[in-house]
Amino acid sequence: MRLKLVFPIIFISLFSCKKEKDIDSLRVVRPNINEESFNVELNVEVLKDDTFSLYYTTDGSTDFKDNPIWKELEGNTSAQSITYTLPKKVIPTQLRLDFGMNPDQETIKLNYVKLKYKEKEKTIAIPELGSFFRADESKCVFNASTGEITAKIIDNKRQFPSLYPHETVLDPEIQKLIQ
Repeated sequence: MRLKLVFPIIFISLFSCKKEKDIDSLRVVRPNINEESFNVELNVEVLKDDTFSLYYTTDGSTDFKDNPIWKELEGNTSAQSITYTLPKKVIPTQLRLDFGMNPDQETIKLNYVKLKYKEKEKTIAIPELGSFFRADESKCVFNASTGEITAKIIDNKRQFPSLYPHETVLDPEIQKLIQ
């Protein structure tokens, strides 16, 4: 009789114990994020499909001839965020924001610009945007109190709006992020 009880107890004891791993031995899976890259996030309201670009310099100048980063976005009545990731270990000194090439695009609203590097970030929102960025007056009008960017029409052609940096304000903020 005892044997009939002992064998089931031993059997249950052996096979009911799971091989659980200690929590400290578990591997943590992190998303593949390049923490060495500088990121610029725009939160915008754009009604029609378009392509935006970010230009940057690394020498302190505003000679934005090279290095554009292009992003396509779909038109939407809701705000949407787009993130530009600069090449690894590239730290910008100035940024230019170009708001599309769609000739049928309507007024664009820029809600904020977020600059991120490693664990630090700086969010520049309405109305502070006007302290950091200014319109390319030959191409657009920028209302910093509302964030609205309206392209100018010259000779029946929509100009492609751009915001240039206020150099003496933007560069020190970028420097704070990288220190």
